[in-house]
Amino acid sequence: MSIESIPVSSIMTKGVRTAGEDQTIRAVAEMMDKHDIGSIVIVDNKGSPSGIITERDIVRLVGSSKTTFAASAKSVMKTPIISADAMMSLKDALQTMHSRNIRRLPVVQNGKMVGIVTDKDIFRAILKSQALISSVISESVLVEYKPMYERLSEFMLSEIYQPHGGR
Repeated sequence: MSIESIPVSSIMTKGVRTAGEDQTIRAVAEMMDKHDIGSIVIVDNKGSPSGIITERDIVRLVGSSKTTFAASAKSVMKTPIISADAMMSLKDALQTMHSRNIRRLPVVQNGKMVGIVTDKDIFRAILKSQALISSVISESVLVEYKPMYERLSEFMLSEIYQPHGGR
């Protein structure tokens, strides 16, 4: 077993929270707070993912005088949405996250969003399996991608001191 052989669909979160493009930024932020999640996938009027708003985006908006919280989600969402095929390996997902400087990937199967996977989901999966830990270390997968290796290290420490304390 290695991170190259495990599909993201096996560890993804199902039932992704979404908001419409016309919903306000305030409504999106309230949804994130209510459900204790770090992102909302924005969908068009057909229900297809069209963008994403993350906690980082909300923080940037708070510091900006340019945007009001009454503005539409569509006006601030990140596009195009970067997604993962349900059969994408954990390794490929980490590489995509690293190269695009993102932390979450909506998971798509046959053109439909079926879940979402975060770097923390992948780190938890690695930490739960001795075989995966060994494979990651022996393959030097994360050493090759130093920022991801550093995030894994930070995550491991936070799990020791605050199990499941972060999003």
